[in-house]
Amino acid sequence: MNHRLLVGLLGVCLVIQGCSTSSGLKRPTSSGGAPATNRFGGLNPRQHALIDGSCYGGLPVDTGEARGSTELIIRQGYVLEHSSVDKIPLWVCESVAADQLRGRIARSNRFKADPDLNGPKAYPTDYAGSGYDRGHQAPAGNQTVDALLKDQTFYMSNMAPQRPSLNRGIWKLLEDKTRAWVFQYGHAYEWTGPIRCVPKRLPPTSVKETCERRTIGEHAVAVPLYFFKIILVQDESTWKAIAFVLPNTEFKGPYRLESYITSIDSIEKETGVEFMPTMDARERRALKSAISPMWP
Repeated sequence: MNHRLLVGLLGVCLVIQGCSTSSGLKRPTSSGGAPATNRFGGLNPRQHALIDGSCYGGLPVDTGEARGSTELIIRQGYVLEHSSVDKIPLWVCESVAADQLRGRIARSNRFKADPDLNGPKAYPTDYAGSGYDRGHQAPAGNQTVDALLKDQTFYMSNMAPQRPSLNRGIWKLLEDKTRAWVFQYGHAYEWTGPIRCVPKRLPPTSVKETCERRTIGEHAVAVPLYFFKIILVQDESTWKAIAFVLPNTEFKGPYRLESYITSIDSIEKETGVEFMPTMDARERRALKSAISPMWP
């Protein structure tokens, strides 16, 4: 069966079952590299179905340094791994179909602490007066048909501190571009998240100072230095992917998104996370090692 059709049928089944969220599944301090089912304990069939629907090729897998305790949040609109240390997501994955972009549901702007997180978490007040926006990782603009799914994008577990001109400028342009690809190809998978520090992207004299952990708010929400986004589409029988890394800094237009295109391999090295771990090895190598031909 065509994979897009399978995802579509899965979505219908889940709507029938309802759109309730899942409780955070806690993972103890990470040692890296463990399969998802081992890291988070047993997952029930519905949780597996939601993960398969949003995270193509399986849950991302830690390959880098220990990250401390994390929790897995599984929802119909997105799946994420939340850091109890940093109070931001390590990654968010979602499945975006053209039909879900054709609605007219307005933004509620009701930012809330995530009720399904059991451990430390961020609150809207942590961002007050910080000079940072509450930056969506799974965009509210990807949910225009179902009000509940749109409202769930405003949980703080889906946020990370972003400079205002990044969030409202070039990052918004990138989100708009990903939706244009969804309309072009009919469907896309997306992975989005923060990168705390990438020494090779910084001048040698500033690495130590810049890579020191910075936080905002009463609950010490970590401020990333960069953000990544990976987009995967299927062009008939061929998989295509494109990836971006943008610095968390002030931007001035005109914006040149093509200047921030990179390889998935590079993002995996910089985040210590492997994406699409169960995808066919040959396809995965081809997608991850090359700079994408999808632009523009």
